[in-house]
Amino acid sequence: MQMYLADCIFPDIESQLAAYKSFCELWDSGEMAQADNADGFEMLFRVHAPGAGRVTLLFKAESDAQIFEHFAPWRAQFGIEMEFTPVIGCQDVVDYHKKLFAKMS
Repeated sequence: MQMYLADCIFPDIESQLAAYKSFCELWDSGEMAQADNADGFEMLFRVHAPGAGRVTLLFKAESDAQIFEHFAPWRAQFGIEMEFTPVIGCQDVVDYHKKLFAKMS
């Protein structure tokens, strides 16, 4: 699975409050935990900056279909702007750069 960083911005305070109301309900019911660990999708880390109207996430997904399934309802219901960036871990950085340096020498 590919790892991604998502930067999510609420468009306004009303949307943020409505989204957090839904988030709290899903969290308390256990539905968020199920969605965060669905087939082909794994939430690794989620941090909130409510004062800035921002949420940052680190997750793994097999394809764009899983990303769409997890995030599209939040965009459609609350207008959250989302930017997704594919990322790699430290061991990948080391492995890839060792190959690069070997080719360069």
